[in-house]
Amino acid sequence: MIIVNPNHRNPSPQSAIEPPIWCAYLAGYLKADKILDAEVEGWSSWETVAQIGKEKSVLVAMGANPSASSTPKMGIVGELYYRLIKTPKIMGLHHQAVTQKGYCMPIPSPEQLCELVPRWDLIDFSKYKAHNWHCLNGSDRSNYGVIYTSFGCPFSCSYCNIHTLYKGVTYREPQDVGEEIDYLVSKGVKNLKIADELFTISPSHVYQICDVLEGKNLNVWAYAKVGLVQPEMLKRMKQVGINWLAYGFESANEDVLKGIGKKQSTEDMMRATEMTKEAGISVLGNFIFGLPDDDLKSMRETLDFAEELKCEYVNFYCAMAYPGSQLYEDTPKEDLPDKWEDYDQYSPNLKPLPTKYLTSKEVLEFRDRAFQEYFSREDYLKMIQKKYGKQAVIQIQEMLEWTPRP
Repeated sequence: MIIVNPNHRNPSPQSAIEPPIWCAYLAGYLKADKILDAEVEGWSSWETVAQIGKEKSVLVAMGANPSASSTPKMGIVGELYYRLIKTPKIMGLHHQAVTQKGYCMPIPSPEQLCELVPRWDLIDFSKYKAHNWHCLNGSDRSNYGVIYTSFGCPFSCSYCNIHTLYKGVTYREPQDVGEEIDYLVSKGVKNLKIADELFTISPSHVYQICDVLEGKNLNVWAYAKVGLVQPEMLKRMKQVGINWLAYGFESANEDVLKGIGKKQSTEDMMRATEMTKEAGISVLGNFIFGLPDDDLKSMRETLDFAEELKCEYVNFYCAMAYPGSQLYEDTPKEDLPDKWEDYDQYSPNLKPLPTKYLTSKEVLEFRDRAFQEYFSREDYLKMIQKKYGKQAVIQIQEMLEWTPRP
């Protein structure tokens, strides 16, 4: 049996190429012999099919993602690995829980998810690379690994669809996480992503994971939330190699934040940023332009605030209504992308949502201008050179020359 990770991306040079962790989990659960990763190999769809044709395996195609749960026709719904064993027959397309209307009945996610062991022995980590910002200090981007220490998120932001996969938060045992990290290190991993939706939800869990990271000499990043970090926690995280934290700031406008269910203020964001920097941890700020209540003034407000925060790096996203999110349910169908590739933030055909006041084109144009403005500012480049050196400035300048659109 082989597991295939299709290549569906148009990655920018600064993007990471991440080990296919869900393929590794699936391979472990089904005792597969091989993982074909078309993304890391750079294969087209037809090249991927050709590679599959060389294998002596019967192909069963499926995906593990929120879209299957929120827009089901034929699918395995609930926790993928648990459901596979509970599905006795597959003839063509079949699912035991399909209703008469063609929709799949929801099945609760079991706790067994935390007991699965990914088949990392099938992965060559030297082929995978971290984001450019993760290694702005000039370290090698290769040997990139990824790990979950928990699954799920307790919050309900309208643009997020994680709740269609996991209800609440489930934590892995720190000992299991530690053993997996030890194995990743033995396989040559130097750069590590903690893929938890929000790593900082439980302080006790954070400290336990920090204990197992101790002495591993890894360059780690994780997702954090404003209001869920404290100086002592941040200090401990830095001690064990957590060098970057990514915050979901999203917007600086109070009405826009309220409209997406994001309960935080600019004061909260500033405080979290300052504490993180004081601990020696770099800040990745995530912002979204084109949220339902955005206009040009509010988006400019957000960009100005992003510059005021002085984040070492930012991601500027266009608002997208992903299937499974409340935003998707609230969006008129004519405003949704026509093709799946149009959801890709780096696709030349990206189709962001329009807002109450702006067209999709206006949102995209503002996002692209904001990207150029933020990273070309003289004060920003001086900060980067002081912290990471001249080579980091050159990286940023080269990044600015890349564009997904002519």
